[in-house]
Amino acid sequence: MKYSLHLWSIILTASLILAGSAFADERIYFNPPRNGTDDRPPLEWCTHAIGDISMALQNQGMWGDPWANYPSIEWPSGSLNDYLFIGDLWSTCYGDITPHDSIAKWASCSDYGNFQLSPSEGYPLEYHTPGSIAPEQSSYGVDDWNQATNDYPFGLGAWVENYTWDTPGFDGFLASELVITHHSEYGNPGIPLHGLVIAIRGDCDVATADTADCHLDDMVFYDGHAIWCNDPDANFEYVFDGSVNASTQDVYEYRQNPDNPLPPGDPDNIFYHYNYLGADGIPDNDVDENGVSDHFTILARIAGGDTTYTQDPASGVVLFSEGMPYRHWEHTVGDTTYLVVPRNLSYMWDSDSPASGFDDSGEPMLPVYCNGFVGWRLLDCWVVKADRSVERPVDVLGCAIPLSHQWWNWEEDPGSESEMYDFTWGLNPSSSGYYSGPAFMSEWVGDPCTPEAMTPQNPGPFPFVREVPIALGFPVFDYRFLMSIGPISLDDGDSLHIVGGWVAGRGLDGLRMNADLLLDAYHRSSIWGQGTGVEEGVSPVSPGGLTITPNPINSSGTLGFTLTGICHVGITVYDIAGRIVLIPVWDEFGRGEHSISLDVSSLDKGVYFVRMNADEAVMNARFIVL
Repeated sequence: MKYSLHLWSIILTASLILAGSAFADERIYFNPPRNGTDDRPPLEWCTHAIGDISMALQNQGMWGDPWANYPSIEWPSGSLNDYLFIGDLWSTCYGDITPHDSIAKWASCSDYGNFQLSPSEGYPLEYHTPGSIAPEQSSYGVDDWNQATNDYPFGLGAWVENYTWDTPGFDGFLASELVITHHSEYGNPGIPLHGLVIAIRGDCDVATADTADCHLDDMVFYDGHAIWCNDPDANFEYVFDGSVNASTQDVYEYRQNPDNPLPPGDPDNIFYHYNYLGADGIPDNDVDENGVSDHFTILARIAGGDTTYTQDPASGVVLFSEGMPYRHWEHTVGDTTYLVVPRNLSYMWDSDSPASGFDDSGEPMLPVYCNGFVGWRLLDCWVVKADRSVERPVDVLGCAIPLSHQWWNWEEDPGSESEMYDFTWGLNPSSSGYYSGPAFMSEWVGDPCTPEAMTPQNPGPFPFVREVPIALGFPVFDYRFLMSIGPISLDDGDSLHIVGGWVAGRGLDGLRMNADLLLDAYHRSSIWGQGTGVEEGVSPVSPGGLTITPNPINSSGTLGFTLTGICHVGITVYDIAGRIVLIPVWDEFGRGEHSISLDVSSLDKGVYFVRMNADEAVMNARFIVL
């Protein structure tokens, strides 16, 4: 089976204008006052509990409560069954970046027992119901230059916002946005953070309703690395853009727990992803056999003149029908074209304990089942330079891609900053061989500030990923996962923006659906609406942006927009391959509402993308020609 994925390469990146919020100043450039540790706000807790998961967080780069006083991804909400021990924020960098002016591997991390991040003066934990973006919202600031907690700061401040909803279909996750800004005067003045890596660690004890050592029978994996190969001599069959090879597929068994007393049709008798060679020969990455890896989010299907979307059977939400990522891949199978993005999802679940004497995956014998899967998904990331220009330095084929997904058990917890640095780069004591990896990694090999950078033997659109533990001879145990993002460079005043979220769901299918709904929320204006590419307070385009009616279009339509002042407007239409096909507008317009005719009679049927430049602001839209 052979695939060919094509990226439409519309040049939106260089002039991308960021999504806004009520915290626009902090989001663009996090700049807390610095009057010493005595003025820092106290450590505080708040709990998000409006949705189907309940989750506490503390203002030191930490999600969940390892001391079990507050819920830590309690799923379903009200069940008193927690799936997270602690999740936390890590950052690592190499060089003479600290006040000690010595070259070494450095870390500034929240890590239980060693919290190097402290609440920032002027930015205490705030909890809002409702918030400006979500009905439940929290925010706070942290930095690494508190001398009481960190002897080796490199001048990193982070602004963190968290959102939850009670809307059906959008209640299975806690979304997060992070703005991480460099202030070298609190590290080594004038020295950039070159090769900085940010990571989200998840220590998931799945789950507390499991009364027999709930933390000792967990399993861990990653969605978004659809193909994996330990054999450097493998015959690769996955092809990207006609030239970038990936590798052959692993074969898994995808089945229900054979010892589950529930009938096969019971929704709580979930399907599990086992890393064994299955007799059925079904590749795990295409269980539904539609020709698209299950590790990808399908944004839309285009067959003939029809475009269809995935519908969540539980809530009825039609995913991506009201907005989708502008950076995605086209993947054609037969006469159907799929628009897809990698899921970028690290996750864990309750596996079969060797001590049980039977398959107790999901604990179906207990009064409260533990059949939830839990994880963290990366949605997007970019860098805003001090001059407000935008870079997307960790893209592969136009999509944001992690550097690595790693896992280890508690016996291998890194004890030094040097070890933490290696872990974020995908290196730990039990690391398996790497034969795939992100294509951008080759650009860092030989850089004196990235000593662990390696050229992937099979560079492509996926991060470094360790296999499922059991495939490498490791038992079910107490695991953690670490999703690393980078490497990137931050000069003074530069900010890295990261968007993602914690997700829970019933079984792997439920987790994947909720992770896709998280992405949908990021692009749906009526829910989160942060992926639409407009910055409030900067854009001369009024809220509501660029509209296209009707949509889909048969032969002609109307472009509508409202301006807050006089400006030059240019509107360009691209096809899915990134070619300019129409330029309907290139003129100066005054304040107020405007309508422009859009004649598509010369265009073939399919999906098209519109870019509107209004002075320095950018709006994006999409329409379908039937």
